[in-house]
Amino acid sequence: MEGDFRLLGPIDLLQLLAQGGRTGLFAVEVAEGVGEVYLERGRPVHAVFRDKVGQEALLEVLALKAGRFRFLLGQRPPRGSLEGPLEAYLLQAIRLLDERVEVGPFDLVRPAPKAEALQATLDPEELSLLLALGEGKSPLDLVAGLGRPLAEVLRRLGHLARLRLVAVSPRVPRTARLRLALGRKGAQVEALLLRAWREHYGAFRRVRVKGAKELLLEVEGAEGLGVELWLSPELLLFHELKVGEEVLVWPEV
Repeated sequence: MEGDFRLLGPIDLLQLLAQGGRTGLFAVEVAEGVGEVYLERGRPVHAVFRDKVGQEALLEVLALKAGRFRFLLGQRPPRGSLEGPLEAYLLQAIRLLDERVEVGPFDLVRPAPKAEALQATLDPEELSLLLALGEGKSPLDLVAGLGRPLAEVLRRLGHLARLRLVAVSPRVPRTARLRLALGRKGAQVEALLLRAWREHYGAFRRVRVKGAKELLLEVEGAEGLGVELWLSPELLLFHELKVGEEVLVWPEV
């Protein structure tokens, strides 16, 4: 097996080799030099890149954007310099590269079958997200349950998806269950939520809000609101709404 990194990068290629339980040498050639990653039944056991050895060398190889590769089946390493599953190193590399799968606020996210076996490789924040998924939830559901910023939840779920520790099923942006909160002006909703709606439905200015009664409100986006809909004191009083009340919100399209 040989080729270049135009279609698949080293992260994807090494994941494929690891999933197949391959033993051999993954050799790369780039303008900066050459590198070698040895696998034993899919686990990285030794890596060299220019003057670097072990984990540092493997992370350099994983970060490559261009170059050529070849895999020599059955090649054994001269010595061992790595320990642990490939996913542990992929997690570090992806954090450094900030490469992630795009996850939308309404998408359904489920733990992958191998996630339980690799929980020890995750940091506490990502582990708590993984455990909170249960059989499957949307990022909005997680924000409501954990109280974390939506942007952080989306970013961390994207990392987990890139590692194939969660499966993401895209879903059409839908009605959101939000909690009313006191704002300074007009009506404001989470900017990432508003963007997801507009990317799917197109431009709109107003949202429908349904609690004890249904109304239309002009809305603006603001960062960090999560599952809260911020209303000014005037709007709360005029529409006889209460802080903390849960409402359903969807775009007027």
